[in-house]
Amino acid sequence: MRELKHPHKFKIFSEIFQFIKESIIPLIVFLVSIGSKIPAKYGGDYTEILVVIAFGVISIALAIVKWKRNVYCVETEGIYIKYGVFEMHERTVPFSQVHTADISSSIVQRVFNVCKLEIDTAGGDGKSEISIFLSKQEAVRVKNIIFKGNKMEDEVEIMEEKNIKKFMTSLKDLFVMATFSSRILTGFFIIIAFYAKIDDKVPDDVKRGAEAFSNDVIKEINGTSIIKYIVALVLIMLFISWSISVIMTVVKYYRFTVIREEDNIKLSYGLFNKKEVTIPVKRIQSIIIVEGVIKKPLGYFSLNLETIGYGKDKGESTMICPIAKKKVLDKFFEDVLPEMNITYDLEKPPRKALKGFLLSRLLVDFIVMSIIAIFAPYGYYIFLLVPIIVIWHYIRFIDNGLYCSEDFVVMRYRNLARKTVIVQKECIQSIEKSQNIFQKRKAIAKYEVTIAGDILGKSYTVRYMNEDYIEDIMLTTFQ
Repeated sequence: MRELKHPHKFKIFSEIFQFIKESIIPLIVFLVSIGSKIPAKYGGDYTEILVVIAFGVISIALAIVKWKRNVYCVETEGIYIKYGVFEMHERTVPFSQVHTADISSSIVQRVFNVCKLEIDTAGGDGKSEISIFLSKQEAVRVKNIIFKGNKMEDEVEIMEEKNIKKFMTSLKDLFVMATFSSRILTGFFIIIAFYAKIDDKVPDDVKRGAEAFSNDVIKEINGTSIIKYIVALVLIMLFISWSISVIMTVVKYYRFTVIREEDNIKLSYGLFNKKEVTIPVKRIQSIIIVEGVIKKPLGYFSLNLETIGYGKDKGESTMICPIAKKKVLDKFFEDVLPEMNITYDLEKPPRKALKGFLLSRLLVDFIVMSIIAIFAPYGYYIFLLVPIIVIWHYIRFIDNGLYCSEDFVVMRYRNLARKTVIVQKECIQSIEKSQNIFQKRKAIAKYEVTIAGDILGKSYTVRYMNEDYIEDIMLTTFQ
């Protein structure tokens, strides 16, 4: 006999809020459309009030019924859930099919000691298989049962501290991450949007006064001072953008902690919306070491994971280490991911491939620069960038690399950031070699690996590698 439990009563408030959020616009349109059509003697003066009251009663009643009919049960081999209002649904998810179980809590939910537990399998619809509001203690209990070899309550409380390894991102590293992040561009867009919004609200008289004042100021200063003012304005905008980037980064990744506990990796992070994620090590298919253009010279890197069921809502959620010093990399692998701690000596692309690599890229760049030179004022100055572009493509070429061992394939390539991908051979779904007629003459080819993904899979590509080396890898990959 199943011991059925209801989710936390916070679900009632969540359902009410969701119902209002989805229905508020149709409600307003309805109120506007009927407000003038009902005569006062038939209650027209109170129509809006009555409709709002009815709307509130219906939303509360539906939320309570939904909570009442939503039940779950943690069984020996899986979790059972039953939900619905007019049509009832029953679902059982075996523990063996669970890929991730995430615990998240907003600042409001933490006040009520409630969390959202999201359980994912390998489904590809972009939604969690099970999403349920539970108390903090109950959410942790269910999550532990899932990832402790199907052991029940009393057993999951046992934790051997000697098997736990911990890594935490410092606040200083988050500041560095924010400084060199693309979020700074987000700050620029926020400033521009704010200006546009204010510009619409400011009266015309104030605008004319401000314009006249700025014109008077410009007349009184010379050209050198104007340059100083422009530089100061740009620096102020950069500072504001940087501040916005820092706030966004710290709020999202505050106290980013990675814990290796037996066969699971646990992540927790967030200031207001705190998330706790458990990733079984056996579900990890590949790990990506990312070294940005600016971060790499400063000795910083970040780490991403590819695993079915985790991070399918937003790609950035696959991050296992937002930023750290390069010297920490070996220690991180030793403590957190010893299974993927390997040494490798990458096979580099042959020199005979350099000419074709540069020509194929520079041809596209030359066409774009020619268009700019023809149609943009002083556009011909863009050709001054040619030496820089050639050097950049050469760096991209020498960063390419490939390595194959008994259990892993290592691939390195660069678009903007340099990425080193370590793929477990047992997770590879397919491999592909391709080459055009010019590459075939020089015995060079493109190597592509595809691993399982939530929908279409994930592919990694290294170009202009030695054809013989690729064929050797292809022969040994599935043996």
